[in-house]
Amino acid sequence: MRKGLLLFIVTMTFFSCGRHKLITNPERLQDMQRMLQVQKELTSKSLIPIWDIFQQNLSTDERQAMEFLYAYMPLSDLADYTPEFFLSNVRYSLKARKEMPWGTSIPEDVFLHFVLPLRVNNENLDNFREQMYDEIRARVKGLGMKEAALEINHWCHEKVTYRGTDDRTSSPLAAICKAFGRCGEESTFTVTALRTAGIPARQVYTPRWAHTDDNHAWVEVWIDGKWYYLGACEPDVDLNMGWFTEPSSRVMLVHTRTYGRYFGDEPVLTAADRFSELNLTSHYTPTKKVNVLVKNPDGTPADSARVEYQLYNYAELYPIATNYTDKYGLSDFLTGMGDLVVWTAKNGMFAWKKLSVPSTDTLVLVLGATYYPGLSDSFDLVPPPVKKAEKNVPEELRKQNTLRLAKEDSIRNAYCSTFKDSAWIDSFAAQHKLRAEEIMPFITKSYGNWEVITSFIEKHCGSQSEMMERLLSQLSDKDFADVKEQTLTDHLAGVTGLKQTVEGLPKEIFDRYILSPRIANEMLSPWRGFLLSSFGAEMGNNIRKDISVLTNWINENLTVDETANKHSRAPLTPAGVYKLKVADPLSRDIFFVAVCRTFGIPARLNPETRFPEYYSDGKWVRVGFGPEKENVVAKGFLKFVNRNNGFIPMYYKHYTTGILRNGFFRTLEFPEGATLTENKLPAEVDAGTYLLVTGNRMNEGSVLCRISFFEVYPGKVSVVPVEVRKQTAKLVIAGKLDPAGFELQSASGKKEKLVSWLKGRVNALVILEPDKEPSKHVLHDIGQVVEKFNRWNGSVVFVVPAENRGQTGVLATYQLPEKSFTGIDTYGALIRELSKLAGHDIKDNLPLVTLCSENGEIVIVSEGYLIETGERILKTADQFSKEK
Repeated sequence: MRKGLLLFIVTMTFFSCGRHKLITNPERLQDMQRMLQVQKELTSKSLIPIWDIFQQNLSTDERQAMEFLYAYMPLSDLADYTPEFFLSNVRYSLKARKEMPWGTSIPEDVFLHFVLPLRVNNENLDNFREQMYDEIRARVKGLGMKEAALEINHWCHEKVTYRGTDDRTSSPLAAICKAFGRCGEESTFTVTALRTAGIPARQVYTPRWAHTDDNHAWVEVWIDGKWYYLGACEPDVDLNMGWFTEPSSRVMLVHTRTYGRYFGDEPVLTAADRFSELNLTSHYTPTKKVNVLVKNPDGTPADSARVEYQLYNYAELYPIATNYTDKYGLSDFLTGMGDLVVWTAKNGMFAWKKLSVPSTDTLVLVLGATYYPGLSDSFDLVPPPVKKAEKNVPEELRKQNTLRLAKEDSIRNAYCSTFKDSAWIDSFAAQHKLRAEEIMPFITKSYGNWEVITSFIEKHCGSQSEMMERLLSQLSDKDFADVKEQTLTDHLAGVTGLKQTVEGLPKEIFDRYILSPRIANEMLSPWRGFLLSSFGAEMGNNIRKDISVLTNWINENLTVDETANKHSRAPLTPAGVYKLKVADPLSRDIFFVAVCRTFGIPARLNPETRFPEYYSDGKWVRVGFGPEKENVVAKGFLKFVNRNNGFIPMYYKHYTTGILRNGFFRTLEFPEGATLTENKLPAEVDAGTYLLVTGNRMNEGSVLCRISFFEVYPGKVSVVPVEVRKQTAKLVIAGKLDPAGFELQSASGKKEKLVSWLKGRVNALVILEPDKEPSKHVLHDIGQVVEKFNRWNGSVVFVVPAENRGQTGVLATYQLPEKSFTGIDTYGALIRELSKLAGHDIKDNLPLVTLCSENGEIVIVSEGYLIETGERILKTADQFSKEK
């Protein structure tokens, strides 16, 4: 009755008003008021004056927009950005709504979810709208909505291009500053640019590919009532075009996150208080809703059992979607037409099975599955079938777009030429009596942020040079491009008073776990000075004597909320945690480490388990909070041994291992590519039950998978063999060509016969567009194993289509094999011949990676977007040589 009365009051309040408001949906208004009350209660102990902004004289639209943002705002944004910051951005959103010709045609819910919010991903928020609004508005003046969206993507390409980076997402202005970003950063940047123009946009994401490792993010844009996709910073001739069109037809899930609770008609994957996750898979590939029935051991339905839909990727079973069973024991999932592993658990009991979506309607799982050390299960996992993209693009339009992309590359490259080179750095180092080789990487990695880095170096060289250089050495590559000078100064100043406190500590321990400002994947911030003054020297002394002083303070003063920051996924700054008095578990753990480091106590998040630890008496001690105060954890030792003839398996490429926690196996985060089987000493790990996952991905995308259970006992060494299942099918010869019959133009302009570049019995031919993301992945992946290529007796020939001849310089930025050659297919003869062998025009789905024997036999290794291509070439070449 009370809920109905509130809805009636909200409705009547709207109709009693004499003019149209920004938000009119009574259900939305009611939910906003509910969540505003939740937020106010959650932040009731905050030191930040969050809610004072609503006492200002705001317009009706400004007030409603701010109420919408604050009703659903994640903790990171409540803690680390001022209300005035959000109000300024609200005004730019309303300005775009008023000034852009399409502004008033956008429905209320579309505007609220996909124009108004600043946050796109886990990026650091900035003043992009304020700084770029006029420039973007001028760029799209006189254009219709669709043409404006395409034009803005060209503008984005002028500013930013693809380059792989770590998983912290740079802010939009930081992306412009360094002129590159990974797909998650490109799409965050492009969505922000589109929203700045008042065009609804969202980042869409496949959390993991089914046919290859890795993931991808792109953009959907709302035009006149319908959503279309585009490649971020990758302008094409039209909407619904991109290199990922064909790969996206093989996905198991594509989703997007909306700011706030969603009341629309698109399928909802996750409905949370502060955000909703929409399932967009049906936009890209055929789908099916599968049901999972979970039963208790006695056969009764298991309600509230957690169900994870897991996809093999990076050699682990990664949960792409999670939900809970209803009172009937049922869970469902709308997904693509491939294979998954479904894992469920409740009260420590678990069960699992492979799910083949095309042939299964309901999968039954019974909790309490029997497992024991040595138990293993082998199965094949098949991705959805490929759907060839139809691209009916006139050749003239494609050429015009390629020429325009080249012009945009030149604009961006002109900006990049302002970054400081080695000659400038040599002169700078000599001027300040520094060693150029020491500071060279700091400045070159700063890109457009070079003024910040050089100013910091300039101010602190001399007596502080050594400590300054040691501090900079602890930054990640990405940090140099967006860190603020204030942050660096704070951290350098914060350690100057710790000399006596840290006396006797090994240099490596001090540098990595006290001096370093980086703790996890957070945006670096100036927390040392703030925490020192907030806690005080006496508190610091007490913490150094007894770490429970700090853990007790955290338990007594901080509210830990598991859900309130899930939309952002960006950790709160340590200062933000202290001031807000609320944190998610990760931000709390980062805060603990930051306080420890402030007072000279080495601390970290364990690199394998991510649990917080501090260093005492020469060993790492785990810290728990609340009911988890126990910090003595039984340890054992894990030794992997190689059971594969001919190759050394690598972690996150061929295998992973995970420890059982609450019914699910959570992967240990050993370094990617680590050859743990070659380590002489075993790794110290928590004692417990473990799962080993191995996989061998075939060229068409399917995986030969095996899972095995084992135990690590306290104080003992567990020896675990790693054996990857072998491929048994023979290679298919696509056809034959005459290497002497094709000419390529070398970088010098000389025409060379293809046969003169084929140096081995088997060689690689790679047809690529060097400036496109899929081709950059191939170049990167080959560079990752370049030493193996140098030992291989074959050569690698990179072939560039004539229209992409201006991109050949991109290859020089990668580490390529010694026996590699680059040629331009001037007349397209080789590409036409390979298209015949492939059965379609390969230019629509580059890169094409093939093997060519000395007599011209062709084996197609891969086409389109794949990763780990370098390993794939060598593995297939070895098989090809043995079969010849």
